[in-house]
Amino acid sequence: MTPSPMMNQSSAAGGKPPAASSIGTPATDPKTEQSGPGFSLARSIRLQVVIAVIVLLGGLLVLRLLDMQLRTWSEYDPNANSIDARYTVDDSTPWGVIVDRDGVLLAGDRFTYRVTATPKHIERENWAALSEQLARLAGIPAEQVWNRLAANPDAAYVVLASNVSFPMGRALIDAKQEEIDNADSSQDLSLLPLGNVFVHAQPRRFYPQASLASQVLGFLNAERKPVLGLERYYTSFLPSNGVGLPRGNISPRTVLSPQQRKFLPSGSEKGLVLTIDRTIQWIIEEELADGVQFYGAESGSVIVMEPTTGAILGMANYPTFDANQYEDADPASFTNSTVSAQYEPGSIFKVITVAGAVDAGAVESTTIFTDTGTIVIGQRTIQNSGRNAMGQLMVADALAQSNNVVTVQVAEALGSEKFYEYVARFGFGADTNIDLAGEVSGLVNVPGSLAWSLSDLGTNSFGQGIAVTPIQMVSAVGAIANQGKLMRPYVVQARVHGDSVLLTQPTLAQQVISPASAEEMVEMMVHVVETGNRAAKVSGYSVGGKSGTADIATAEGYVLDRTIASFVGFAPADAPRFVMLVKLDKPDPEISRWASNSAGPIFSRISKRLLDHLNVPPDDVRLASGK
Repeated sequence: MTPSPMMNQSSAAGGKPPAASSIGTPATDPKTEQSGPGFSLARSIRLQVVIAVIVLLGGLLVLRLLDMQLRTWSEYDPNANSIDARYTVDDSTPWGVIVDRDGVLLAGDRFTYRVTATPKHIERENWAALSEQLARLAGIPAEQVWNRLAANPDAAYVVLASNVSFPMGRALIDAKQEEIDNADSSQDLSLLPLGNVFVHAQPRRFYPQASLASQVLGFLNAERKPVLGLERYYTSFLPSNGVGLPRGNISPRTVLSPQQRKFLPSGSEKGLVLTIDRTIQWIIEEELADGVQFYGAESGSVIVMEPTTGAILGMANYPTFDANQYEDADPASFTNSTVSAQYEPGSIFKVITVAGAVDAGAVESTTIFTDTGTIVIGQRTIQNSGRNAMGQLMVADALAQSNNVVTVQVAEALGSEKFYEYVARFGFGADTNIDLAGEVSGLVNVPGSLAWSLSDLGTNSFGQGIAVTPIQMVSAVGAIANQGKLMRPYVVQARVHGDSVLLTQPTLAQQVISPASAEEMVEMMVHVVETGNRAAKVSGYSVGGKSGTADIATAEGYVLDRTIASFVGFAPADAPRFVMLVKLDKPDPEISRWASNSAGPIFSRISKRLLDHLNVPPDDVRLASGK
């Protein structure tokens, strides 16, 4: 079965403050102004009380409306959460900075200047002198100034130059101010040499780490419109005229470390602190690029996540691009494939099948099944990838040997209804709700749908005929490493607005399997690495994981000579500091067709470097000291 392509999805919330409301004074009832013989003191007192109550209620209503308009209007704006709402910014709107978890600047505004003029108020005989003056002060070619004045002699506005450097722009501003300071108090300032020349600050988005995490960050284009990534997802918050912090546990800015506060808040009073660790990001990008090139793959992805919180420590794709020079990049490289590209996961999905069966009590790690080399389910014959029969196997050994026939029997023991219940509980077929633009939900056909048949239970059990995203897969295995708790993945650790900070609280999406079932799965996944995926081992550390080599589905069927190779695992196995997915798209079969010999070794190399960076001692030292 070929999964249907999914369109990239993105959403942003925003809106404009509701127009100010006014409450008019009620018209005076002429009957209340009677005097003379019909006048009553009691009626007068009652009338004054009524008027006082009306005035008081009216005043309270006015104050509430002002509060809504001036302070918390975004909470009452009916369009605030609309998928079609967009915050519109012009090309001079400042945007907040983005820093990594240690305060390293990843994105910010660098200011240049735009120089404009009002040609209709500049005498032609002064053009040459003005051109030379602007060339000297601001580095604008004199010929350029002359030509633009000559082309628009009667215009009220013309751009003489854009992207004038900060020092040049400041020099021009200082010269203009000096003219004003030296002018006679009665002099018409518009008649000064620079009187009809104007300097405008012009922010340009700058990414000081170049291509690092570029697909996570996204970028602002020439019109300062956000393209993908965090820039797009937080488009209603980051602009200086955007919404403020939503309701939540607001903290003072001092909750952030001094390093994190170094660039926060920015001139826009806004900023994001990420969960991304720049060093981890650099490690995975370097190893991924080397791996893609060494194994002759077309592309690849790596995600590193903290299983106990869902915080993304690193997220990389290759090829990548430099957001500072996006105009020269291949637009295909802009996509963050870790959240926006679905694929058939292959045998790494077997851990989901076995986890569901263990949790439901259908099997144990020691349950024995017989592999005869083939199995028929729903009128479809399924074989092992090696076209061999392995006889009697315990579930743990079948997982280590990546046995298709036994996996199908495990799925049958679980039953189709329970199998797809666990697939959904692990988060497949739905967005993870990670805070990045462009996430897709994958594709899972379930019993009762027109596209489903019993044979799908068999093929889905070992990751064929089902489409997932890398972020779904790493989150699901993260739940196994986290005592069965599935956490919502997130990239932003804190949102900053002025002196206020909203910290992201780790969110439990669901208790997918019991802690006991998760512990049994961890032991089985360690057994997989020790016996079946030895190239993924890390010297000195216990590691759990599983490889998967998936044929690529096309409209004409499966492409057998090219595959998707992936490995998902965690370390140290007894107390995981991270869970990681490594994925290679179409590695060269002449070099290595199998994930255990390509994605597995990349996982091993990255894991070793991450454990060193995170200062995790080897198992014998760590366990002996009780850490």
